[in-house]
Amino acid sequence: MAPSRVWLRDAVKRGLYSAGAHSISRRFCRRGSAVILRYPSVTADGESPSAYLDPERSVSTATFDRQMKFLRKRYTPVSLGHILEAILEGRPLPSLAVAVTFDDGDRDTYVGAFPVLKKYGIPATFYITAECVNDGTLPWTSRLRHYFMATRERALTLDAPEPRVLDLTSPESRNRSFAITIARIGSAGTPRGDDMFRDVASKLRGTNLPPLRDTMMSWAEIREMSRAGMMIGARTLSHPQLPGLPPEEAEAEIGRSKTLIEDKTQVPVLHFAYPNGHGVSPFDESLKRMVRKAGFLSSVTSIDGAVRRGDDLFTLRRLGVRREPSSTFRLALDTERTRLDRARP
Repeated sequence: MAPSRVWLRDAVKRGLYSAGAHSISRRFCRRGSAVILRYPSVTADGESPSAYLDPERSVSTATFDRQMKFLRKRYTPVSLGHILEAILEGRPLPSLAVAVTFDDGDRDTYVGAFPVLKKYGIPATFYITAECVNDGTLPWTSRLRHYFMATRERALTLDAPEPRVLDLTSPESRNRSFAITIARIGSAGTPRGDDMFRDVASKLRGTNLPPLRDTMMSWAEIREMSRAGMMIGARTLSHPQLPGLPPEEAEAEIGRSKTLIEDKTQVPVLHFAYPNGHGVSPFDESLKRMVRKAGFLSSVTSIDGAVRRGDDLFTLRRLGVRREPSSTFRLALDTERTRLDRARP
């Protein structure tokens, strides 16, 4: 989105917030839906790996602190399990309920977000990409982002499904080109998507990842968060595009991620997050059946939206929180818009 449009959108939201629209809707429309917030990354240091990979994905610890303080004061921060229990039992959702979740298992989140969550007594769910944590390796999506950030190439030619030349001459064009590329790779399935990834890495002259060492949490850090009351979920073994995998590989990615995390943490892992979703649907009916079969009780998506009574527990929507300008007023207006929106895209 162009900077001028971002500025205008934020100005409108700030005006609505200042005019009291948020407080009015919160006062008179307290029940009926809950919002699950999805944070890709919270960074304590602007030079941290996640901030380096994609500044627009990262919320600073200072901003996150203000947001959690606001949620504690104006909403009802609850665990994801609390929301799921209400849906399963047919009870009204908690008044002004908001749940906080994080994806993948970036160590930045442990360093930047975990202390803030403890400070305000807010429970959260951390969906772990199990094999990446176990091996200390980045998910392929993060490696691809690194190649786009670090390359000195000024253009990239994609060969399939039809030739296309992508511009790499500015940060904005690199972001657009990255979005196009990751959607193409995700849509290609396996093994074609793997071949495309290797081709792109070669053309961008992707090498090792020295700026991104120690990017993933350790099992000791995950166990510490679990003991502090945080819920640990799974997000596959290696962050693949699940709909493109052969069924047996998809089942292994789902089921073995649960087994590995339970073995390392010694706590039940009952909740799942579909990976990816860049330009393609991250799930289908067969994948939902696999998630149930593996023993999970719920699964969340990266599709923006609220949670309501009667929702399918295996396609729960979340509201993505992105970019450093995601300050309190934007979070407030986006949360209210999501909570009150009755339409389904």
